[in-house]
Amino acid sequence: MNYLIHPQDLVFRAKSRIEGFVQMIKDEEIPQWDLLQTSLEIVEEWSSDWDEDQGFGSSDGTYLLKDFIDTVIGDYTNGKYKTDFIPSLSVIKL
Repeated sequence: MNYLIHPQDLVFRAKSRIEGFVQMIKDEEIPQWDLLQTSLEIVEEWSSDWDEDQGFGSSDGTYLLKDFIDTVIGDYTNGKYKTDFIPSLSVIKL
């Protein structure tokens, strides 16, 4: 399958670019393997649904990243966190 972004790159982007993400996975003790598995599922879903003729820009990448992080939050944190754009995509502890 041709991915819009490689699943490992999605995890790397979340860790390196999204304020609060690393602290959340540390505090919640989310294993790297679980992050990779979740990113694979999200990337496969987006890639299979994406029209080949449609470009994939930076804002599309941001919403893909948000979908990944929201899925991690929903699956592993019992609603203790949320994503928000303040002014850029961030993870906030509730």
